Amino acid sequence: MKLEVEKELVRWKEAWDKTQECAVNALTVALPGLGASKTPTYCCPVTLSIDRPNELGTGRICVDDDIKATVELDSSPNPVIAEAVDALFGIAWFDGADGPLGDEGPGTYNYDDEMTGGEYEVELGTDGAGRVYIACVPVGFAVEFLDALSTAQDNQRKRATPV
Repeated sequence: MKLEVEKELVRWKEAWDKTQECAVNALTVALPGLGASKTPTYCCPVTLSIDRPNELGTGRICVDDDIKATVELDSSPNPVIAEAVDALFGIAWFDGADGPLGDEGPGTYNYDDEMTGGEYEVELGTDGAGRVYIACVPVGFAVEFLDALSTAQDNQRKRATPV
């Protein structure tokens, strides 16, 4: 390989590593309790996990080689999911929702983002806890969603705490 090409390839790799590092930092700041996790051999180069039962559930976030994120959270409170979705996207944005998501009740609600190719699916469970699955979205979109979840959780706590 030509020396000039090799130097530029090293510069590119350093920039890519820095971008991955910044992606991880943004995700972990957006969702407190999210941290580094061992990455399974079949998975993306970066895997983060959350394990906060009775808070925002359990799950993981993966960041792939294209700096796209996949978010999988289970046992998240339905009101938190509904508030986050409505705050971030607006009322009745997801398929199957004709009004505020919190008023829709248990079920699975989807949105496919044609611009980014991302897929969003939220399930409001019958037991008060649901599931969030977001596939292949730019890291910035995942950060916004996780921040909306964290903000909704804070709002729910404030409403539950008597003044």
